[in-house]
Amino acid sequence: MPSAAEISKRLSTLPQQPAGGDQDIPLLVPPTSVAPPLPLEIDGEVRDYAYGAFQRGWYLTALSLATPRAEAGDAAAQTLLGVLYETGRGLPQDAERAASWYQLASSSGNTRAALRYGLMLLNGLGVPQDKVKAGDMFELAANDGIPEAIYNLAGLYRTGEGRPLDPDRALELLEKAADFGDVDARFQLAQFYLDGPADIRSETRAAFWMGRAARQGHVGAQVRYAILRFNGRGVAPDEAEAADWFERAASAGNPVAMNRLARTYAFGRGRDVDLEKAAGWHMAARALGISDLEMDGLLGSIDAETLAKAMAFAERYAAAADPTVVENPDNTP
Repeated sequence: MPSAAEISKRLSTLPQQPAGGDQDIPLLVPPTSVAPPLPLEIDGEVRDYAYGAFQRGWYLTALSLATPRAEAGDAAAQTLLGVLYETGRGLPQDAERAASWYQLASSSGNTRAALRYGLMLLNGLGVPQDKVKAGDMFELAANDGIPEAIYNLAGLYRTGEGRPLDPDRALELLEKAADFGDVDARFQLAQFYLDGPADIRSETRAAFWMGRAARQGHVGAQVRYAILRFNGRGVAPDEAEAADWFERAASAGNPVAMNRLARTYAFGRGRDVDLEKAAGWHMAARALGISDLEMDGLLGSIDAETLAKAMAFAERYAAAADPTVVENPDNTP
C-alpha cells in the first residue's frame, strides 16, 4: 500500500486540476490551496477535507489527504480509502485493498465500512466468500440503523445462508428496512407478502409496499404493482392507473411491461385502442425475448404504413432494454 510520502511524490508530478473539477481532465489534482490539511476545526465544526474532495470528484486529492489519516488509524479515512479502491476512482481498482481497508475500519466500529466489508464477504470480492462473517458485519451495521445492512441481513435469514433459516426474523427485518425507506426492502417485502409462507401472505400489505417501491422508481415494483392494480388484488382495480405504471416501466426498458402495455393498447384496457403503439410495444418486447402469439397475430392485421411506424418505434425502445424480467403469475392484460 503506498505511503503518504509516495503518494505526495506522485501528486507533485501531475498537472493541476482546473477549478471546475474533473470535467475537462479526469482525476487530476486541484491546486493545493484548495484543500488544506485535515481535519480542521472551523467555528466548532470539524471539516473533513478528504471527503469533501471526494464529493467534488478530486479523487487523487482525497487519496492523498485520507492516506496519512488512515495509516494513523482514522476509521473514517480508512473507509474512504476502501471506497476509492473498490470503485477505482483516482487509482486502479483493487478489491483486495478495498476489503483490507474496510476490515480495519469496521474493526474500529465504523458501521458504514462494516456494511461494505460485509457485501464483499457475501460476494467473495477481494476476500474469500464467507456468508457467516458477512452476516456478522451486517449485524454490526444493522444495529446502527443502516437500512441496506438490515435488508441484507434479512436476506440471509430468508435463505438460511450465513444465518439460521428464519422466515419470521427475515420478515421482521424486511419490515424494519422498509420502514426506513429502503426501496429494495420494500419490493422484497411486498414479494414476501405475495409469495412467502401461507401464514403471512397478504395481498393488501403486498400492494401497499409494492406501491411504495414503485413510487420510488423501482422498475420491477412498477410492473408488479401494475398487475395488482389491473386485477384488483390487494388494491382497488384501476386499469387506467395500471396502464400508467406499465408505461413507466416500459419506458425504462422493462420488456414485460412493454408486452403488457402493448396489450392495453391492443384491447383498450386502460388505454384507448391504438394499433400502432400496440404493435410498436409488442415488437420491442419481442425483440427482448418476450413472446406473445396473440399479439403476433395483430401484426398481420395492420397496414404497411402503420407497421413501418411501429417498427421504428420498437427499435427506439428496444435499445433501452432492462434485462430484469418480472414473472407474471397473474391474469394480466
